[in-house]
Amino acid sequence: MRRSRAKTPMFTRVRLANWRNFAQVDVALQRRMFLVGPNASGKSNFLDAFRFLHDLAAVGGGFQEAIIKRDGVSKLRCLAARKYSDIVVDVSVGGMNGSPAWQYELAFNQDNRSRPFIKSEVVKRNGDVILKRPNKTDDKDK
Repeated sequence: MRRSRAKTPMFTRVRLANWRNFAQVDVALQRRMFLVGPNASGKSNFLDAFRFLHDLAAVGGGFQEAIIKRDGVSKLRCLAARKYSDIVVDVSVGGMNGSPAWQYELAFNQDNRSRPFIKSEVVKRNGDVILKRPNKTDDKDK
């Protein structure tokens, strides 16, 4: 049975902060997109944000594994990140009707011993927050 394209969820927006060579980027995504540009302009780095999200959710993956695959937070962080050094990956997912049904935002950094840690993680469905971390349990277990 074929699923209707109107109901197939897709990424509708991606916002990155301090991700590789992007200090800030906010892109509304269409059903079909083309990434073009000269060598070393960031095409692969942009796509790596989606691979990173896949690694977060993959069986046997997770946050630590996704960071290890990329050789640590310092390799991910934009060199222009001076004042605000947190790395942010923020995506919206929705159907073809345009309004995002889901939003996921992850902000992370590393401690003074280069260990990655999550600064905040937020999941929203239809604008309502259904997960917000760190929470009280997380605060007790660093």
